[in-house]
Amino acid sequence: MSESDHSTPSSSPDSASPTSAPASAQAAPRQPSGIGRMLLVVLILLALVLGAALYEQNRQYRVLQADFQRQHSENSQLIQDARSQAAQALSMAREQAAQVEDLRNTLDATSNQVQELDQALQLVTDSGSDLLLLNDIDHLVTIAQQQLSLGGNVANAIISLEAAQAQLARANRPNLAALQQSINGDLDRLRAVATINLPALSAQLDQLSGLIGSAPLLVPDTVATAGPAAAAPSAPPAGAAAGQDAGAASSTGWQGMLQDGWHWTRDAAAQVGQDLRGLFDVRRVDDSAALLMSPDQALRFREGLKQRAVTAQLALMMHQSRIWKTELDRVARAIDQRYDMRSESSRQALKLVRALLDTPIEVALPTLDNSLAAIAAARDAETAQDDSAAPDDSEGAPDAPAQDPADPAVQTPAAAPTGAGAV
Repeated sequence: MSESDHSTPSSSPDSASPTSAPASAQAAPRQPSGIGRMLLVVLILLALVLGAALYEQNRQYRVLQADFQRQHSENSQLIQDARSQAAQALSMAREQAAQVEDLRNTLDATSNQVQELDQALQLVTDSGSDLLLLNDIDHLVTIAQQQLSLGGNVANAIISLEAAQAQLARANRPNLAALQQSINGDLDRLRAVATINLPALSAQLDQLSGLIGSAPLLVPDTVATAGPAAAAPSAPPAGAAAGQDAGAASSTGWQGMLQDGWHWTRDAAAQVGQDLRGLFDVRRVDDSAALLMSPDQALRFREGLKQRAVTAQLALMMHQSRIWKTELDRVARAIDQRYDMRSESSRQALKLVRALLDTPIEVALPTLDNSLAAIAAARDAETAQDDSAAPDDSEGAPDAPAQDPADPAVQTPAAAPTGAGAV
């Protein structure tokens, strides 16, 4: 019994080993099944993500496609509208081109008619009655006279007289030679008139305005105090010269000490005297109010003088001699009375304003009385010639019935050209 008992346990491990081997063989393939599950889950998740991405991409594609189709339809509508507008514009342009062509043809026809009328008028003026020519010359000379008397415009008057001169030369009337000579004389006198140099005078007025703003007044203002302050550094210091003298005399013993004390005393007295002279300033002033102005009043005084200079410049442009002289005279008196004449800028401003005051801005212009008198004489001569020709015509027709001169329906041969010339 004991052997069997001992044999049974001994055989149990041997018998257990074959049974455990298949169990381990079955347990070994179960370990990779968890990794497979994980891979399967990952693949499923990846498939879901890819599906969602594809779905979102498909949705965005459909949205973009719908937007593209909408924009395409809008663009097509815009293109159609633009084509219709372009067609309308093209038709309007063609209509306007046709209208422009019609207007061009009308303008050409009108220009031809104007040229024909001008030629006919020129022919009538040159070869027609002398009274018509005299009326044209009188009109041109009157325009020249108005230009001289109203605006003093010599250039426009010369142009009008040159036109009258050319018309007389083209007409070539020997009986109007005296009139042509009178017009030539008046034209020569106008060409010899001395003109005023407006740019130079304007530049001098601008310079005067600058000097008025910078020249020092009698009363100490900002401009007057800036001059001595700027000139003070240029003076050599007195202490340096005294130091040099003292250094040169220090080597002579007690005599040098005495000289050194003398130099110091002299320099101190000179400095005190200079300070005292600065406290008192004796001047001769014609206008007592010139020394009572405050800095603000001095500034307003300068601005007032500048305004007078501007008024004088306007008077120069308008040829107002009285205003020119009045404003410059007041500026000259103000500079002479209230500016410091010890300053070079003040003297220059006074000299400049006096020179401008002596400059005339109105030139005596010649009149056209000779030409107007010659026109009147030529018109009287022409009228007298027509009156003298009237009896000759009445003698040539003796059978004509007598006519009452007082009858308004009857017009003499002399009156017809006169009326024609007055038109």
